[in-house]
Amino acid sequence: MTRRLYGLLTPYRRTVGLGLMLLVGSVAAELYPPLVWIRVVDQGIPARDWTLIGGQLALLVGVFGLQQLLSAWRGLLLERAGQQLTLDLRLSVYRKLQGQSASYFEAQRTGDLIARVTGDVDALQDVLVRGTDAVLANALRLIGVVAIFIALQPLLGVLVTLPMLAVALMLRRYARTVRPAYRAARTRLGDLTALIADRLAGVRVVQGSAREGTEERKVAALAGELYAEQVKAVVLRNRAFPLARFVANFGNVLMLGGGAWLILAGQFTLGGLLAYRGYGRYFYGPIDDLVNIGDLLQRAEASGRRVFEVLDAPVAVAESPGAQPLPEPARGEVRFEGVTFGYDPARPVLRDVTLTLPAGQRVAVLGASGAGKSTMLSLVPRGHDPLEGRVLLDGVDVRDLTLASLRTHAAAMPQDTCLFHDTVLENVRYARPDASPQEVEAALEAAYALEFVRALPQGLDTLVGERGVRLSGGQRQRLAIARTLLARPTVLLLDEPTSAVDAESEAVVVAALGRLMRGRTALIVTHRLSLARTSDRVLVLDGGRIVEDGPPDVLRARGGAYAALERAARGLDGTLPGEWPDDLSLPAEPLLRLPSDS
Repeated sequence: MTRRLYGLLTPYRRTVGLGLMLLVGSVAAELYPPLVWIRVVDQGIPARDWTLIGGQLALLVGVFGLQQLLSAWRGLLLERAGQQLTLDLRLSVYRKLQGQSASYFEAQRTGDLIARVTGDVDALQDVLVRGTDAVLANALRLIGVVAIFIALQPLLGVLVTLPMLAVALMLRRYARTVRPAYRAARTRLGDLTALIADRLAGVRVVQGSAREGTEERKVAALAGELYAEQVKAVVLRNRAFPLARFVANFGNVLMLGGGAWLILAGQFTLGGLLAYRGYGRYFYGPIDDLVNIGDLLQRAEASGRRVFEVLDAPVAVAESPGAQPLPEPARGEVRFEGVTFGYDPARPVLRDVTLTLPAGQRVAVLGASGAGKSTMLSLVPRGHDPLEGRVLLDGVDVRDLTLASLRTHAAAMPQDTCLFHDTVLENVRYARPDASPQEVEAALEAAYALEFVRALPQGLDTLVGERGVRLSGGQRQRLAIARTLLARPTVLLLDEPTSAVDAESEAVVVAALGRLMRGRTALIVTHRLSLARTSDRVLVLDGGRIVEDGPPDVLRARGGAYAALERAARGLDGTLPGEWPDDLSLPAEPLLRLPSDS
């Protein structure tokens, strides 16, 4: 893990290398001043040589200035490398997540992934750049001081160094002991972030169900587990570090006692002992720093594992190396050939599905929950890939198409309408950022949305809120329809397009959907038989297989599964839910027309 973590610095090796060269010069300048004390105390003062003393003082000022200059330059270089590392790593993790298939996100928690992209990446920067700088600086100080100690007085140097060897062994043992606690703490932090993100996203449900107290207790329980793991690490630290400091500072006793004995024996000088004492802060002071860095390294290892779990996760749906765009002009013919798929291969959701959707045909897919309707839709734009068989668009296996081309031509409208926390304008032209405001207004008018958009406080520039919370379900759905209209797809994949709208808005939404589907191949998953009755063709799925396939009138006459669904849904007045009178009032035909409507 450590090798992989530091491998992340490879792209910035020149900047980091220059920074380390400056670090060597900075530490050398930092360690020079105590040597001045030896010359001043042992030579200048006894000889009353003010020229020597003045020269040494001037040299001391110059060394201080050089040390600060090198340190500032090094700090700038390493901080810039650290920020670049954070940026690149965060983008790499996000890019990997963007390329993952639907099955990956179905097994993950959004809040935990957010914690990995943000907190865990930040933790790595703290260690890889700042922490590494501190570790190397302290290591150079220790090496330099030990060398000077032995050069000044070999016997005293060896005595003073011995306690540090014991400290090193103690810190190594502490690192092995505390590692599991830091790993558990990072995992609990991810769990807590995921829970909070999930509950805040559904805060209306929480409040509407009067479950605030229950959710608060869940958060408190996870926060308590996080607290316990963090305290465990703190306890281990406060057991190990005081003893390590005591052992390290025992070297001061050896320094003073051994130095005094050697001076009295004529084997050392007072200036040398003062220099030893001056180097003491460089020798014992780094212990606390190294202890803190040890903590950071343990946290970084825990964060690094979580980041690499994302980067190393296999991509279930990847673009093939020889992928090509769909040949133009696209027709929109969709074909399933012996398609079998299951989230668990041992339990298929779709079983040997074979069918052809001619270009421009409107096909409704009916069936009980879990029959495989939404799964069928997801296979066309490669939300998943079949376990067996293949899906073709205009006679080309979708796995041989570039993902951008495939998803441009086969547009999915999920059951849960997704709007971003942005303006109406940016939400509608999300798939076509270069669309003009006039084209956006044309799409809104075709989706029966222009009237309510103009009535918003800032019109097209109105913020819709997170997931479109400031709009009604019908308004959100019509904006999604306008967005899809503007994208001009060839194939439409509609998953319960009217499930989130009230009865009053449904008529307008259905009318807008009719315009959206005009001239396009449409595969519509729905429980609304009103949408099925107006389709060219109906598929009924049961147990992952197509049990009925044909025009709605033909299936009704057969008296099979579709006819049974109509009988079950028909009201006492003989009408189906979702049917509206012929004189239903809808906005007039749009004056502006999209190029695809002309």
